[in-house]
Amino acid sequence: MKINRLGAIDVGSNSVKLLISDIINNEGKIVYKTSLFTRVPLRLGDDTFSEGCISKEKMDKLAKLVKTFISLIKINNVENWLICATSALREAKNVNEVIDYILSSTGQGIQVISPNEEAYYIGLNLAIRSLEEDRIYVVADVGGGCTELTLFMKNKQPVCNSFNLGTIRCLTRNEELAEWKKLSDWVNRERNGHRELTLIGSGGNINKLNSIFKKKGRIKKGDFNRLYQRLYEMKYEGRILQSDLGLNRSKVIIPAMKIYLQLMKILKKDEIEIPVIGLVDGMIKDLYAKSLNRT
Repeated sequence: MKINRLGAIDVGSNSVKLLISDIINNEGKIVYKTSLFTRVPLRLGDDTFSEGCISKEKMDKLAKLVKTFISLIKINNVENWLICATSALREAKNVNEVIDYILSSTGQGIQVISPNEEAYYIGLNLAIRSLEEDRIYVVADVGGGCTELTLFMKNKQPVCNSFNLGTIRCLTRNEELAEWKKLSDWVNRERNGHRELTLIGSGGNINKLNSIFKKKGRIKKGDFNRLYQRLYEMKYEGRILQSDLGLNRSKVIIPAMKIYLQLMKILKKDEIEIPVIGLVDGMIKDLYAKSLNRT
């Protein structure tokens, strides 16, 4: 039995996440075990989506957070790790300044990934699934700045796209409607006659909802909508005190649920599967695959 320990840091629009995983190769059977997972709601997107750039205060906090996560990585004897940033940093006017600041402050480089790369990492979590004929699998990851969709079909290369629909991104009504039309048109084109469809949720928001539903692994649209209505009618304080939500998640859960419900409506699905996966899981899988290619 061979064990590798790898790490991934996701610098997202809402939070920064660290995952340390043990990859166990037992006579060719690969098993991924979480050794450590933590997240900090830094909310870089608040700066980018309102001011267009990352503030000095947030740069300082990000540098301190990266240092802390790297210390955890080294304490846990991680062999190799990757740091990726998504839409908040990708769209910031001062992205190069932020990257240079983090590098000079921590010695760590940050890879700002494209929407296609982001969807690729998310999609890797489904790559080992046994796919049915004439069925399309839609993996949806709703983040702070964007919603990433990756479409899988048997014997075909996955296709992916990113849409400016996020939990902390502010859009006018017309901008939001235009983005939903763009999403719907793209899915319909890529669906290309596949009548059966499975919707799969990825990322922290849907994973948290899964835990609220006692980790069922799938949520029916009716149950999803009832919880949405209950939480929507609560004030922010009520969501904190009367539900299993932390302060930051209480702020973003309503827009996240709204996006997932709209996806179910567009895709005509009455349930969503939740395998508890996210960007960091895909980053780990990619690191491991590349380590095998080097040996």
